[in-house]
Amino acid sequence: MREGLERVVGALRIAADGLDQLFERKGIKSHLMLNPDGHPWIRVMHPMDEVRFIGITPNRGDGPVYMKLRAFLYEQDKEEIDRLLSGKFFSFEGVALPRNAAYPGPSWLRYLEDDGRPVVGYEATIDVSDWAGETFAARIYLLCEAFCLFVRAAVTGGTEYDSLPDTRPNKPASERLHDEAALEELRGNHDLSESEFLALMKVRIGQSNYRQQLIQRWGGCSVTGCRLTEFLIASHIHAWGNCKSANERWDPDNGLLLTPSLDRLFDRGLIGFHDNGNVVIHPHLVRGQMHHFGVDQNIRLRSDVLNKHLGIRKYLKIHRDAHGLESVLRT
Repeated sequence: MREGLERVVGALRIAADGLDQLFERKGIKSHLMLNPDGHPWIRVMHPMDEVRFIGITPNRGDGPVYMKLRAFLYEQDKEEIDRLLSGKFFSFEGVALPRNAAYPGPSWLRYLEDDGRPVVGYEATIDVSDWAGETFAARIYLLCEAFCLFVRAAVTGGTEYDSLPDTRPNKPASERLHDEAALEELRGNHDLSESEFLALMKVRIGQSNYRQQLIQRWGGCSVTGCRLTEFLIASHIHAWGNCKSANERWDPDNGLLLTPSLDRLFDRGLIGFHDNGNVVIHPHLVRGQMHHFGVDQNIRLRSDVLNKHLGIRKYLKIHRDAHGLESVLRT
């Protein structure tokens, strides 16, 4: 077992006891489980009608220990999912935790969708590496309890949700500061001629403005809905270098806002999107590895935006044609 995980196992064992009493549904069970490699999980099974599963586990691998807090809901419960992914942040000890959409592995996907209804996940993470030994178990217990209560409040809504603290993470640097930093970087490159500097300056400022347009349009990731926009990438659908005009390059219909992993897969043509927003997966993307990138057959472009901006479809087809994805739709 990785060094540092032994105390995590002990703390999670204590925390698992009694979490099921935070929910009114009878017959549920919260318990600590160890995978064959000794990796610990708290699993709260079926705590509410909408919630299929709550899972709390440390990350794998070496380095700092992060606790991952996850909840999986039926995709049909859009209002509740929106409150989790787009509403108030889960905060612990006054700090708003990073959040993202989460996807279960293949074995858990089969279990969670055993009645044919797809699920959507929410994940928050917190670094617990520096928590003092004498208070570690107590803080883990409070963290697990607070997360379960947060999920319950977010799903049920009403006064319980309204009373949650509306803590927000620190605001990212303004786009103006990003622009100035980019220009300083360009000015420091003495190999550039004046004409090259001016051309690159226009591109960098243009990219910043374009990114802001996409943020205003999508409000978050075009697929997951993640609102941590400082980590999202403004991705051209029809590749920048292949655009025939400036209008195409800066057309908001030619852009998506994606998480880094989705951007990389999309840029390389390993995934694309149908005109209706459904994902198209290239055969070269190994099915057993897709979940590591947050990809499965159920992800899609957010229909609320796609249906308002039908011009996006033109660029989606160009992207599919360019990467051989159009033929995938016909197979």
